[in-house]
Amino acid sequence: MILYNCTILTGQIGEIIKNAAVCIKDDKIVDVGNENEILEKYMEDEEQINLDGKIIMPGLSNPYTSFYINEFGMIHKMAYSDLPTYEKFSKIVGYSETMVEDEDLFEDIVRLGGYKSLINGITTSIVSIPYSKNISRIDQICESIGVKIKPSPIFLTENGIPRAYRRELINNKNISSITILGVWGLEDEDYEFIQEFFDAGKRIRIVLVDYEQEERYSQLKHGEKLLEVLKKHNVLSKKVDIIFAGKIDKDFLDYISYKGVRIIKAVRTEQMEIEGSPELLDLLGRGVKVAIGTGIIDYSLFNEAKTLLISEKAHGKSNYNILYNEVERTIFMNNYQFASDELATQMGKIAGGYDADITILNSRTGDFIFNTETPFTEISFAIGSEVEVWGAIVSGKISLWDRKLQSSDMSLIRRIQKDINKRTQIIEL
Repeated sequence: MILYNCTILTGQIGEIIKNAAVCIKDDKIVDVGNENEILEKYMEDEEQINLDGKIIMPGLSNPYTSFYINEFGMIHKMAYSDLPTYEKFSKIVGYSETMVEDEDLFEDIVRLGGYKSLINGITTSIVSIPYSKNISRIDQICESIGVKIKPSPIFLTENGIPRAYRRELINNKNISSITILGVWGLEDEDYEFIQEFFDAGKRIRIVLVDYEQEERYSQLKHGEKLLEVLKKHNVLSKKVDIIFAGKIDKDFLDYISYKGVRIIKAVRTEQMEIEGSPELLDLLGRGVKVAIGTGIIDYSLFNEAKTLLISEKAHGKSNYNILYNEVERTIFMNNYQFASDELATQMGKIAGGYDADITILNSRTGDFIFNTETPFTEISFAIGSEVEVWGAIVSGKISLWDRKLQSSDMSLIRRIQKDINKRTQIIEL
């Protein structure tokens, strides 16, 4: 397959190739460059597609989302609750755990979340989803949709990590990470399991939705600050991602920076619960690697980027040139790295040898003129008005084309959405 007559954002910051083409064979990108040169070099290729000036970029990677919470609108149901932030999330995750054994519901949720991700240009998602026997079905569901989904089983660990699942979590090759909510509740034997999990080459993702509250719980349970407990058990390392909202103690930030811990932020989720700046530049100033997920709001990384840009500019922390560069490096480049690590493959560039995962954008106003050296962030402001997600290619196969899913008709999607809506109406948290 050759895609030609397009503008390519290669995934290198500031690199734009106009009048370009990309050659794809099987599930890999073979070559990219000038349209005439690529067409001449691979003229025997049987499928050549004229993109009529559209923009292509590496398929978007979402390092943190939650299909169950998204599709059932659980955070919105708790929006006016008087519960503290941690208690809200604990209740939501606990409710999700009661639903994952239903096979039909599980398939509908994963299918709908996969569809909505594709429509937003996301070809790869790492999904925090409660553990069940159904997790083994995700690969089959993904193949039928034409999307990549990596489960990161989430555990509400106020009472520890369930013993019944520990061996399966270590041995299951499709699980490369687990997500922990309530890290303050872990016991010594849980930390022994975590070290064994690390030794198996896997990652831990720690959710901190209200650091101050979890600090208090740690003091009550262990008689020590949360950071001291985590230090004692040697948990924080380059094998850990922290998903957090709100303010975090500066000593904690300094320590995780020193230990090479990575950060995932979902800015719009934060803003629903915690007032204040996303603090991106503060984190980057410490040398922390930061990626952006859509969290529990929806599936639009472009809108997440737009929110982050507007919020940081509103707080006046930096001029827009610095801000654009940091957001470009953070949202897109680090997102690709985080997803590549989880899936053990090469993602995030339109270049030879990389996965043939591509997001295709269409300009509604004719040729889109880039005015900065940070085209991804520039698109974030234009998405939904001047620019729209038009198509997606995943592992060399067309999954979305002309805004239409290729693996299923809309009647199925509408049926699934209707069934989910019926269930949503009766949920009481």
